[in-house]
Amino acid sequence: MWIKHLYREWIGRFIFRKLNIGIGAALLLIFLLLGLVVYNNFYSILEKKEHELLAFRTEKLRMQFLDIMERFKYDSMSLYQNSNMQSSVYEMFLPENIPEDLDDRKAITERNYIKNVMTHMLSRNPYTSSVIMYRLQDERLFVESQQQRYGVNSAFPYKAFFESFPKTYQHPYFGSSEQLLAPSDQMLYIVNPIYSPTSIRPDQVYGYHLITLNTQTITNEFDSESSDYRLIIKQNGAVLLDSRPDEQSDWSESQDLISQVAIDPYEIEMIGISYKSNLQSKLADIAVRILIILGLSWFVCIIIIHLIQRFIVGRFNQMSKHFKKVQRNPFTPLMPVSGEDEISDLMLRFNRMAQELQNHISQVYIAEIRKRNAEFIALKTQIHPHFLYNTLESLRMQAVISEQPFLAEKLYHLGRLYRWMLQPTDDLISVQEELAHTTYYLELLMLGKSNRIEIRVVSEINLENCFMLKFTLQPVIENAIQHGQLEQYDDPVITIAIKREGELLFIDIYNNGKDITAEEHNRLQLLLQTENTFPEQHLGLKNIHERIKHYYGNEYGLSLPERLSETRSFQLTMIFPYKR
Repeated sequence: MWIKHLYREWIGRFIFRKLNIGIGAALLLIFLLLGLVVYNNFYSILEKKEHELLAFRTEKLRMQFLDIMERFKYDSMSLYQNSNMQSSVYEMFLPENIPEDLDDRKAITERNYIKNVMTHMLSRNPYTSSVIMYRLQDERLFVESQQQRYGVNSAFPYKAFFESFPKTYQHPYFGSSEQLLAPSDQMLYIVNPIYSPTSIRPDQVYGYHLITLNTQTITNEFDSESSDYRLIIKQNGAVLLDSRPDEQSDWSESQDLISQVAIDPYEIEMIGISYKSNLQSKLADIAVRILIILGLSWFVCIIIIHLIQRFIVGRFNQMSKHFKKVQRNPFTPLMPVSGEDEISDLMLRFNRMAQELQNHISQVYIAEIRKRNAEFIALKTQIHPHFLYNTLESLRMQAVISEQPFLAEKLYHLGRLYRWMLQPTDDLISVQEELAHTTYYLELLMLGKSNRIEIRVVSEINLENCFMLKFTLQPVIENAIQHGQLEQYDDPVITIAIKREGELLFIDIYNNGKDITAEEHNRLQLLLQTENTFPEQHLGLKNIHERIKHYYGNEYGLSLPERLSETRSFQLTMIFPYKR
């Protein structure tokens, strides 16, 4: 009875309330259907993108494997080539050339020469974890690995292992093993026999040339950012690598995303797998957002319908026109508000929502674009970095041989700086390390210049125990050189004063170059304090300031103190938390 009483009291006597309830129910049903459609579309798009990314990763791994094979084939052919001072490695495997005593001079020379050859092979192929050569005549084993990580496993039957390979022309041979080297580790190996180059007979083998690939390195290369992907590598139906932890079932029967590529010359098949369950978990947050957005949209629609029925159509038309402007351009100026009634309140709420939308676009969307551009630029700079490393090292060694120590030192600094900039280390590094690489940069910048700029570091604390964001000091130094016009002044000096105050680390940078006007000082201070601005000048300082704030919090970043001394034309302070 009380339900009928409430209906009669609050709804039955009001036709517009009945209409609002009917329209609200219809809109709720429509929004639910719309949410289902949007969710399905999102899932289809995400699944398509995920499959494209999986295909890209699988194809990239295939190309890397082909590159490994090409380098391996080149190394195998180099075993038959004579150098200027030594015979070929192949000749050392002939029975008549094998030293009888392992401690005589010939054996030592042979061991050192083969070690150098294997070390050079490791430097040419960064994906190779170790190189092994086995001589059948005296069962001699030569092993070299990256950073001397692996050694001979005394419990492994090397003789039976190498003699098990077929005596055919069908090589190289592929396989996997956990006990091949010590310490034990799952590895893929690639083997080529060593024949006589003048009479290649499959049953006349003098030794074997083998390289190993760490399976963990291959898996990380395939999925370096997460653990959502799995990799299977087969050769002639035999499984060489399967990164699935528990599922050893037939991958072809799986309903997950699959990307399959083949390396036909070696009958190798690579299968990349992405679990749909991970895809659905990623979509869970989107589903919640869709429900929230549709719920808010439904609520706003009810309010708008209610206001249309009660208030002036003209003011509604005014709002409708503004809605269309925002639809075309989210950065349309806010709607003018007059009065204090419900329509004015709706206008204010819409303005706040539009402002939040503009802030969201500026903070998230534009930031995402800049991030993707930075990732793309970083990707371009990382293409074949080892080629540049090897080239710089070759140039440095040539300079050393030519007795040009100054040029050799600068090439060494350039290689160290480039490797440091591209290595995937943590964001936090010690202040000492940042200062060292900033010094490398300045020394390279000063090449060929008579008026050299000096960096002076003033600090009473241990800089090895202080940490800062990587690559934040060098852009500040570069900015000081450019805007301070230091090269036009006598004895230019950039002073870096580092001190601790409580739990804060202050790094003051000032120089004796061009002075800065009060107007420029205020404009730069305003630039650092203003959110979501992207200036044409001092963009580097602004990026560093936003980077520090984003990583540590708004109380950290760059600061411009008032001018304190006539000897300091310009001072900039970097503020970090003091962490040991």
